[in-house]
Amino acid sequence: MSAAGSWSDRLGRWRQRALLQRRFLEKRLHLDRWYPHIPLALAMAPLGLLMVSFATEGTFGVHLTSIPLSELEERAAELGHRPIFEAALGLSLIAMSVGLALRSRLAWLWSVGAMTVALALQLPPAQEDVPLALYFGSVLGLLLFHRTRFATRSVVTSMAFAIVILAAFVTWATLGTLRLGAQFDPPVRDLETALYLVVVTVSSVGFGDIVATSPEARLFVVVKIVGGLLISATALGSIVIPLISVRMREILGGRRSMDRSNHYVIVGKSQLARIVARELEKRKQPVTLILSAEEEGDFYKQRDVVVGDAADLSVLRSAGVPSAKGVLALTTDDSTNGFVVLGVNELDGTIPTVAALNDPANRFRLKRTQPSMLLALHSLGGQLLAMALTGEHVDVEMLSGVLQVQGAEQDTKE
Repeated sequence: MSAAGSWSDRLGRWRQRALLQRRFLEKRLHLDRWYPHIPLALAMAPLGLLMVSFATEGTFGVHLTSIPLSELEERAAELGHRPIFEAALGLSLIAMSVGLALRSRLAWLWSVGAMTVALALQLPPAQEDVPLALYFGSVLGLLLFHRTRFATRSVVTSMAFAIVILAAFVTWATLGTLRLGAQFDPPVRDLETALYLVVVTVSSVGFGDIVATSPEARLFVVVKIVGGLLISATALGSIVIPLISVRMREILGGRRSMDRSNHYVIVGKSQLARIVARELEKRKQPVTLILSAEEEGDFYKQRDVVVGDAADLSVLRSAGVPSAKGVLALTTDDSTNGFVVLGVNELDGTIPTVAALNDPANRFRLKRTQPSMLLALHSLGGQLLAMALTGEHVDVEMLSGVLQVQGAEQDTKE
């Protein structure tokens, strides 16, 4: 064996050992219940508060909680667009921290975008702002690292997202209108009138009772109209489109959902996984597939699919594993198959599990996860081929016996 191959094998063994240790810690500490979504949510909310506080303190020289509404209206002309934008961005981060706590994919996407913008606003940081910039960068890095842990999609989360972005836009537009109040006829001097003008402008009602009198104010009105239309469409689409798409798929024979109980759960998108799913469905057995990423093929559109990390207990629960007839880990990665078996055994050790073995070198490690059956296709295929070549009879009883031996065989050292 070459030196490169030896190092590759060692790295593979170290990687599997580290993954098994991580899975052991996750099980002992019940990390799936609170990590990483709760710590990231708790880290996100203070960042939002800091952005709102810095925006107001930098403009008024006082803390947010000590600004009376009358003073805000009187000193509106001193406001700049950047602190208004920072305040709206901070409010959205506070709201999205709730979505992160619920493992919302939509909240994760918005948080990553908002954090990227917030970090860009801090660059280049002043000497006293370096710790804050590092904090922003660390939270953003953790969000990207744990991207697979945020896979939950729900209409409730979409509605919350819609409310947040609309509230952030209205906040920015209202304060911006108040800042340019002297450039309208009649002048806008209070928050109520500013909010009224924003709603009338964005809704395209246009009563004409208040008009812009300067180029800057007219440009701001144009930005409000365009931004309002885009954000309103996005907010409405995040709620309506998922509902319509699910209904249309059901009508047109697209991906369907089902009552996930008394069914089989298949993990992976390998050729073996697809064949097993088809054969089970031919025998009138309900099947749910767990995929690591969204797939657009017709095969997946017509079946019940859960997208997420199959080693995550929350994903296994969403696929109905606790009430399943059996779980088949048929990915092309032996470590993933082992983690799936460990997760199922943690949820309910009585559920039958099947793990596909792709590399014979991983046989001992994969058997340590205690699957009900270890499916070693290379070994099974070798036995069947030898039996066929020597003229031995291959029947259902023999095949069943071979499979049982594959699952019950005693552990052997490598």
